[in-house]
This record gives sequence, structure tokens and C-alpha cells, in this order.
Amino acid sequence: MAVGSKDIEDWIGQVVAKTHKTSGATICPYAKRTLKDRKIQIIPAKVDLLAQVRQCCDLFNTLALDIVILYFNYKITDRKLSKMCEEAHKANPSYAVMYDHPDNSGKHKGVSFSYGKAPLMFIQDLSKLKNAQQQLRRTDYYTAWGLDPNNSMFY
Repeated sequence: MAVGSKDIEDWIGQVVAKTHKTSGATICPYAKRTLKDRKIQIIPAKVDLLAQVRQCCDLFNTLALDIVILYFNYKITDRKLSKMCEEAHKANPSYAVMYDHPDNSGKHKGVSFSYGKAPLMFIQDLSKLKNAQQQLRRTDYYTAWGLDPNNSMFY
């Protein structure tokens, strides 16, 4: 299924930024503001993914972005995408490089965290991400979702 940036932006607004009844929390408390302030770039992934990630990282501060999301309109396995994220983070250690793949259900407490329609790669400034995580530790966010804030998935 071919997707575009508008599809992903709609998913962020309708799922990621939505307060869920199960937890009383949003998947990402910063998503709504990031969309509103247009501090997000959603672009198709290129075949030379590592070069594209490097280019995105180089432009991050110039464009004052909070997140870059690459979406895949070509086939890539969950395993290959995971490996590419690891390689991209090693090459760009100041950035968190994470992914979502349709092969992962992404369900937690009955809420699907996964986009599900196409693989996605998320790039964020690691220091800003860690700062946001520290702010969330001062709230009931992790408790609401039943998550351990020290889990390695939180960088």
C-alpha cells in the first residue's frame, strides 16, 4: 500500500496525539504541539537510506525540527529496518533513530502504537529526546502506560 505524508500526519493527529481511554494518556504528549508548530518533516525513504539519514541529521537544527519521519513505499523487512536504524544511529550518535514496522503489532494496553500501513523510521535529536523523557518522568506518563522509563527502548 502506497502511503504519503498526509496519511502519516493524520495518524499522528488521530492516534499518537489522542488521549486514550485505557491509560488516560496520549502515546506522545509532544505530538500535537509538534504538528501545530510544523516542527516535523515526513518524507519518503530513499534506497540509499544511510546517506538520507545523514542528510536529515545535517539539516535538523537548520530547519528547527523536532522529528523527521521517513516512510517506506518499497519493501523492507522488520529485521533489515532494525539493522539500518542501528547503523544510522552509530553513524549519527547525536540522534535517536527508531522504527515502526507493520510486522510488529505495536499493541500495548489495548492501544496500537503502530502505524501499520508502511514501515517508518523516526529521527530525533537525542539530547532533546532525553530531555523530554526526563520531563515525562516527573509526570504519571510511564505509570499510565505501565512502562519502565529505564527500559532500553527509551534510549
